[in-house]
Parts: sequence; structure tokens; C-alpha cells
Amino acid sequence: MIRTNLSELSVEDNIAVLTIDNGSKNLLTEPEFADREKLLDWLDANPQIGALIITGKGRHFSHGADVSRFNDADMEELSRKLENARALLRTIEKLPIITAAAINGGCFGGGLEIALSCQFRIASPSSFLGLPEIMHGVVPGMGGMERLYRLLGKEKALKMILCGEMIGAKAALDMGLITKISSSRNSFDETKDFVKELLSGKTLTQIHAIVDTINLASEGVLDPSKGKFEAVLEEASSNDKKLIRTYSERIRA
Repeated sequence: MIRTNLSELSVEDNIAVLTIDNGSKNLLTEPEFADREKLLDWLDANPQIGALIITGKGRHFSHGADVSRFNDADMEELSRKLENARALLRTIEKLPIITAAAINGGCFGGGLEIALSCQFRIASPSSFLGLPEIMHGVVPGMGGMERLYRLLGKEKALKMILCGEMIGAKAALDMGLITKISSSRNSFDETKDFVKELLSGKTLTQIHAIVDTINLASEGVLDPSKGKFEAVLEEASSNDKKLIRTYSERIRA
């Protein structure tokens, strides 16, 4: 396990777990909740990893930014920190592995922005999610507005952000904000089972090829699956390592 900024990074079998850990509400006293370079270096050093789960320690995923720091913030420094946070979330979004957020309790503001960078979101029945920044006189600053729009469409995203809506798990499922509701109060174990099912019976080459193709297609890259079939057909461990290195280098760019 390694500590990185406001979180801890550990591994369970072939699944990486990034746990936000900062007090009872897991407040983001710094926008960059994990060190991007440390995360990439760790993934490079653990090429067996096929998935990443992001969760919060304790009762809550994260209540987002510590709003008490807004008034005293140095704008230039804050802008730099927000850009670092956006770069981190873009990195998570581009990873050629399965990513899922295990959401318990409150998932607000920057917390939801982190969860939106994952491909899947599994929430406990008592979870509440929202981007309430409008209530504090600001707007989401870590890429959450555009990710919410891409996920829900223009009308739903605008209403949720402009009204600062905080919605329960059932409403979040109905509108497509989350993937599923867990059967227990703690969503982590069910999220791990969900991820394991997606990984089961597939090689890392297959996982990387599928996820990377979808990522590239979402970026508008022409012919995003080029070469993927051939790499999978070879099914050699050396190809796994080569693909991982190539993706890591592209993400760092």
C-alpha cells in the first residue's frame, strides 16, 4: 500500500484500489486527491492489474471540496491545482483497464467528478450524489460538467448542475448516473464482484484492446481498433507488456 496525497493505493489480486481517505467526509482539501505520476508509475510496476476501483474510506465516498478554503484561495495557485486534478481525472478516464467507483454515503462536488471519470459507478442504497457547487457561488472545476453532459445529455445535466440537485441512488439509477445499486449498505464488495465478472475469462491483452479502442473512439480517433485484433490473436505475454507500456506513454503525453 502506498499513500498518495489524500488517498491510499493498494492491490487485491489483479484489482487496484484507490481509497480517498481524509476525515469523516473525505473532503478534498486539495483538488488533486492522488498523485498522477505515482499512480502511473505504480501501474507500470504492476502490469498484472486489470481494473481500478475508486472508493472512500468509511461512510462516505467524498463530500467534495472543503468550501471553507474558497474565500482565501490564491487564484493562480488554485487554477494550477485544478488543472492538475483535471489531468489526473483525464488519466483515469484513459486507462486501458476497467474502472469503477464504489459509492457509499455522500458523493458530492469533486467526489462525483472523480466518480464520473470511471466507466462504472455502483452505489449503496443510501447514497446521495450531486454537483452542488452552484449553492456555494461557484461551478464544478474538475471536469464534472462535461462528463455529466456526455453521460446524461444536455437537458438532464443542465438541470442537475443549475439546481445543485442531490439525488438518491434510485433516482440516479433511473436517470443513468450510476450503473447499479448494491444490495448492501457498503458497495465495495459488490463493486469488486462486478469488476471480477468483467475480467473473468479474458486476457489482459483483450481487456486493454477493448477498453483502449472505446477510449480512442470517444476521442474521435479514426480507426481506433487498428492492430488490436492482431495483438489479441498472438496472445503472448510479451504483447501484454508492450501494450501496457505503449498506453502508459500515450497517457503521460
